[in-house]
This record gives sequence, C-alpha cells and structure tokens, in this order.
Amino acid sequence: MNESEKLLNLESLRGLAAVSVAFFHFDSGSHFNNVFVTHAWLMVDFFFVLSGFVIALNYQNRIKSIHDLLMFQKKRLLRLYPLHLIMLMVFFGIEVVKYIAEIKFNLIANNRAFSVNDLGAFFANVTLLHNWTMTGLTFNYPSWSISAEFYTYALFGVIALLTIKSIRSFYIASVILVLLTGMALYSRGMEASITGPWRCIHSFFIGAITYGIYQRFNLRDRLRSSFTSLIMLSICIWLVILLGGQKTGLVITIPFIFAAAVLSLVATKTTSRINKVLSNSWLVYLGTISYGIYMIHAAVWWLYMQLMRFMFDFTTIVDIAGNRKVIIDNVFLADAISLSGIVLIIILAHFSYVFIETKFNKKRGKLK
Repeated sequence: MNESEKLLNLESLRGLAAVSVAFFHFDSGSHFNNVFVTHAWLMVDFFFVLSGFVIALNYQNRIKSIHDLLMFQKKRLLRLYPLHLIMLMVFFGIEVVKYIAEIKFNLIANNRAFSVNDLGAFFANVTLLHNWTMTGLTFNYPSWSISAEFYTYALFGVIALLTIKSIRSFYIASVILVLLTGMALYSRGMEASITGPWRCIHSFFIGAITYGIYQRFNLRDRLRSSFTSLIMLSICIWLVILLGGQKTGLVITIPFIFAAAVLSLVATKTTSRINKVLSNSWLVYLGTISYGIYMIHAAVWWLYMQLMRFMFDFTTIVDIAGNRKVIIDNVFLADAISLSGIVLIIILAHFSYVFIETKFNKKRGKLK
C-alpha cells in the first residue's frame, strides 16, 4: 500500500480541524462561532489521536536501538521546534509592546506585560516543558499541545524500544496508559493548563492502538462504500456538539470515537467517494500547512483584537475566564472580520511552510 496516498484523507481532516481550532479562539459572534466551533477545543485531541496513528505507522518497528530513539526524537524536534521558537519570540515581542504601552501611554493590558509571561514561563517554553511544569497557558497559548506531544513522543519511543521483541507488550503498555490517563481525566477534567499531558498521552496511545488494530486485522480496502466513514464522522461531530461543553465525565470517550472514525477512513478504499473528496488537492494542502495554522493563529487574533479596540473603536469585554472578547453588533460584519483573519492565517501558514518548515523537513529527511 502507498501509505502517503492512503493518508491524504487524514491530512485533509487535520487541516479542517486546525481551522476549527483557529475559529474557536476568536469569538466575534459570527456565524462561524457555532456550537461545533465553540467546542472545537476537542479537535486538539483529534490531533493527538491522528499523531498516535501516524507515528505508530511510521516508527513503531523502526526504533530498535538508542541511536534510533535519539534520531526519532531529533526528527520530532526539527518538526516542531523551529516554528514554536519563532512564535515564542513573536509573543515575547508582544510583551515588549505591552510594556511600552503601559509606560508611554498608560494603557494597561488585561494581563500586564511580563506578569503571566514572565522569565520562568519563557524558559519553560524554550525547553518545551511549559505544559508539564506550569498550571497556566503562556505566550503562544496553543503551543501547550506541542509541549505535551513532544515528550509523549519520547514516551512512545522508549516503550517501542523496550518492547521491540514483543509487539504484544507494546500494546499492553499502551492500553495501561490509556486506562490510567482516562481515569485521571474522568475526575480531574480535560483542562489544557492542568491535565494537558494526560490528554495527550490518552489520545496519542488510543491512536497508536488504532494503528495496531488496522495492521493486525489487515483492514486495508475492507470497506468499499463511504457509508461507514460518513456515519463515524457524523457521530464525531454530534458528540463534539453534545459533550464538548463539559470538561469532565463522558467527554473523555470522544477520542475513542475519533479513533474509530480514523480507522473507518483508512479501511475504506481510496476510490470511494468520501476519500476522493478528502483527497482534493486544496484540502490536502490545508492539512500540509495545518501546523502553521495552529501555531500562528493566536498572534493574528491578538493583532486583530488590538486593531478593533484602538483603531476601529469596537467595544470589548473580559469574560469570566479572563479572555477579552470583541462585541460586533452586525453578524455579517463579524463574519467578514473572522473570515479575513482565517485567510490571513492560511496565507502566513503557507509562507511558514515554504520558508521555514520545508527547510527543516529536508534536514529531517537526511537523518538516519
């Protein structure tokens, strides 16, 4: 099987999920801020499931020595770190701007300059330890998941190395991790700033187990019709809408449904209607640049918020969570503003992919 061709459908879903997360972080009262988008924080767990599946597919049987483990982790670092570091410096610059605004113009930000985003938070971000060592979100706040995922990769690599002679042991360890983190999340909740690493481990290893099921039962091309995949994707959307308003309880089951949807898609023939739609070149490219969409969108929304507050004099409020929200009375104007922001995010993500990610991807490809 040509895996790269087979996974085009998943690449498209990754892109659509990234866009939904971007809309989630900009509440303008537009039509885009529907119930699904309001609960789109769960799309991060979809990313984790997808990563677990793809990483297991590509690396589970290739980590056979300490050298292999180190090369695996170095490749992951080259994939995640360059854009993370660039966006960290962008947000450090934002703190400088806030500081100047406080000193020169007496404009006090909701979070004062270098209050939350202090020196300790900066070094935690530099080492990708911020989601493991801090209880709040700092600097480029979506990067909490990058912190959680990088060290989850390391955990995967260690388990793969220790169980290289027994694939059964790998899946036993994976099931244990899923059960333990699931029990913790059920009671503690799925808060990015508190249980982010648990969320990542939980969903990532669900994805890895899903790949094991796919491989063990040789599910390639078993489904000729798009029906099963359509049903599973519909259930995913329905459950996100139904359960996404809560952070504890049954919401922890949604990654299992995400995994079932992924499994149904990769088991469906590439010639099926749904896979032809998801293999559309524009959708696939959206997935290709999805990392940029995810990492860049918070900075764009910050810029939009400042422009609307100080240049266009829109009213803003601070919600109970401490987040600033813009009030736009005309829903169609809100639509236009939100859509323009998404277009700008996609354009910046394209340039990020072309000039930053591609360069480091070539270096990754040279590692043995």
